[in-house]
Amino acid sequence: MASELRAILADIELLQSLDDEARSRIAEVGRVEHWQDGAVVLEEGAFGPRMMVILQGRVAILRRDSGGVQRVITSLGEGDVLGEMSLLLDLPRTASVHAVGALQVFAIDRSAFWNLIEADDPVFLRLGFELSRVLARRLMALNQQVIELLAEDEGLRRRFGDARQELFELWDPALDQGKG
Repeated sequence: MASELRAILADIELLQSLDDEARSRIAEVGRVEHWQDGAVVLEEGAFGPRMMVILQGRVAILRRDSGGVQRVITSLGEGDVLGEMSLLLDLPRTASVHAVGALQVFAIDRSAFWNLIEADDPVFLRLGFELSRVLARRLMALNQQVIELLAEDEGLRRRFGDARQELFELWDPALDQGKG
């Protein structure tokens, strides 16, 4: 199974820039998990102990709206990464993830990941870098979606501008001092 897992990991975009030896190290630290259709793989608000890469199957990503209704915001499939923000930031999950059909993932526990980062393990430092690239691509896609939504709706553009100004004021203590 170890050689089969290494071959599977070689096809995962997140790990393609790594050599065989590095993927072998990652395979040693992680494990394969299987989930049934409909299973709650990750739960919004919970602290997550691991990051996962989808090996086979699909998931639905859900978030609660202001009324508490869980809404599907996207779906992910083979090669996609789940739980990377909680892995890197040790924060509660920002969304729930439900298996859509049978699901197989490769999981790495946060504690193992951080132990190897703190030990300056070059393989896991590189994995952290690759995760940052995944997050950067997601941010670029989100920015493009925001631009497209703002171009379509003048009212939304005004509300976005107001919200952005409020956010900048939260970030800038100098602006806050001038209010008083």
